[in-house]
Amino acid sequence: MNLPMQERTVKELKKRKRLGLGVHLNITLGEPLSPPFEITTLLKPGEKFKRPADYFSKTPSAKEVGREYEAQIQCFVKHFGRKPDHLDTHHHLHDHPLFFAALREVAGRWKLPVRRSRIFHLEGHTKQTQELKTTDFLFGNLEAHSHWQENSFLGVIENLPEGTSEVGCHPAYCDARLREISSMREVREEELKLFSNRKYRNVLSHLGIELIRFSDL
Repeated sequence: MNLPMQERTVKELKKRKRLGLGVHLNITLGEPLSPPFEITTLLKPGEKFKRPADYFSKTPSAKEVGREYEAQIQCFVKHFGRKPDHLDTHHHLHDHPLFFAALREVAGRWKLPVRRSRIFHLEGHTKQTQELKTTDFLFGNLEAHSHWQENSFLGVIENLPEGTSEVGCHPAYCDARLREISSMREVREEELKLFSNRKYRNVLSHLGIELIRFSDL
């Protein structure tokens, strides 16, 4: 929510009432939505967000993380006129306990599901995770050098375990703005082509797989 959005895109998304839209909470790229003086531990000189590695060399304030997360959710509601249907984090920061705790707090306040994290598998975190709704499984490589292709996608959906699964992906058009801010570029268009192919609806139906939204969990 802190990066540029086209007004036309927002209008088109607002028309699709049944489409699940989540907030990709971002504190590793761009500028904050909170007043900079309120989240100083998240910023580098120039009032832009730190990169992921910076957070692990010097621990940020969990309170400030939660404050910026809240600001981005509020911004979503302002633009789309409804709550998001789930929350996740840029660079999957909520694999780390501090960021997971901040995410858990805002998700609880807004009563929202979250993207699955490795925290759900760690011993000693049962009480923290049982309060949150998430999928049973998450498939997908979050690295810039890798992307979904037909063989890998079919391999997953043909062998899905029982339960609910999310396929994490990054379909997009690779324009000039994207090239400026992301290391994952042309491969996004390959994923867009893959996941836009309507033949997979028939494959999913044949396999007995139901497409749902996070709000259906």
